[in-house]
Amino acid sequence: MSEALDISADAWRAPDVKRYIAMLSRWWWLFLAGAAIAGTGAYFITRTIAPTYQATTTLIINQVETPGSIVYSDVLTSERLTQTYRELITKRPVLEAVVKEVDDPNLTVGQLSSKLNTTAVKDTQLVTISVRDQSPERAAHLANTVAEVFVQTESADAITRTGTTRIVEPASVPGAPISPNMRLNIAMAVALGLLLAGGVALLVEHMDDTVKSSEDVRFAAGLATLGEVGRLPHDKDRIPLSSRGLPMHEAETFAILRTNVEFSSIAHPARVILVTSASSGDGKSTTASNFAIACAEAGKAVALVDADLRRPTLHRAFNLDNSSGLTSLLLQNAAVDAEALKPTTHPNLFVVPSGPLPPNPAELLGWSGFDAVIEQIKSRVDLVVVDSPPLLAVADARILAAKADATILVAAQSVTRGGALRAAHDALARANANVLGVVINKVKRGRGGYGYSYYYNRAYGAYAGDAGERVRTPRSITPLIASAAARAGNGVRNGELGALGVDRHRDANSG
Repeated sequence: MSEALDISADAWRAPDVKRYIAMLSRWWWLFLAGAAIAGTGAYFITRTIAPTYQATTTLIINQVETPGSIVYSDVLTSERLTQTYRELITKRPVLEAVVKEVDDPNLTVGQLSSKLNTTAVKDTQLVTISVRDQSPERAAHLANTVAEVFVQTESADAITRTGTTRIVEPASVPGAPISPNMRLNIAMAVALGLLLAGGVALLVEHMDDTVKSSEDVRFAAGLATLGEVGRLPHDKDRIPLSSRGLPMHEAETFAILRTNVEFSSIAHPARVILVTSASSGDGKSTTASNFAIACAEAGKAVALVDADLRRPTLHRAFNLDNSSGLTSLLLQNAAVDAEALKPTTHPNLFVVPSGPLPPNPAELLGWSGFDAVIEQIKSRVDLVVVDSPPLLAVADARILAAKADATILVAAQSVTRGGALRAAHDALARANANVLGVVINKVKRGRGGYGYSYYYNRAYGAYAGDAGERVRTPRSITPLIASAAARAGNGVRNGELGALGVDRHRDANSG
């Protein structure tokens, strides 16, 4: 039965702030382009808009009951009258008188009304008259004319015979336009551009259901992440191996994978481990080969079996003859001897190539003779690593998963879709396979990457130069180790943990 490690989501999930920072690092160019395009557009559009100037005249309203004396009630009355006068200034009789006074054939009452704005200053006896126009001189002239006409009109009105309305501050010619505001328009456009860019980035991230991090793996398939492997340099004919000049930190990721696999199966040690993927191109053969090398470097005798009887690659990776191999052992019912386990340049690592390709791979792998061959290989080595075809393409991998002690799924970052990974896990569950977890392959290293890979890369430089120091496990892997050790119970001794390169007390307290 497929078994997912019991790890709390909080132990694996990075803070949302870090996820947004990572998204910003991936989409920085979109934010930059959005801000630049919006800001540039706002600049040129603002340049085409004619400037508008505003001039303001201020009136004071004094209403008294008794000429020559002012009491508190007079002040209250004057404050109330400011609201009335503010409305009266904008009415047609005053505006028609202003139009006649200006004597401009192009100025109408409607145009003047659209340019005019009056305000009663709160808790005062002041009324402001503001006029906006594309000519600063014209704006000042109209504001003063409106004020003068209204003062003359009110002086002739009987209601104001015991008070005065006068101009306390005439309008002056404005030196700078009130609109458009170049800086404000550009700032608002840049903010809008950033907002739109963020929306596009979030939409694309939401619609992109490919696996990118351990959180995506857990959400899609409910499985733990055993490790993250970066993009490895290789040519089209040969898969990259840790013996071919891989960066040291990438080679060490397979040592970490080996440690995590041993811990995840510590309760029931696995002798036969299948490495497969949902689709082709995810890097299962590369992962299987380098995982086998890492196990061999730990002192185990490892047999790497190429059970991909449709598109085998391991014989090219290790420069081996493929004229005989797994299919030869099955069809000829031959015993597994030293000649069948082909040695490699890696100590303790042996490869069983696929051999001649059969017309019926699934039937051949499901035959009981395959079980017998695997048992013979197990008797000669400590660990058998099996490379298989993709799960969703053919039935071969499901047959092999049912026969293996444990299965490792490989997913390519930003390539493998969550639905495909979920379907692969469901297929393994139906085959009653023991799925240890997922290896995220082709991880993009750097600040824009996902998961713990960037932080591991930075921390790696602190100890990579010490050849005598053991492989350290990143903090985000510690919950995986702790969970597996907890399931194993007290049967795990400190000495066994130390043999796997992990200090139990140190890692338990590092989280």
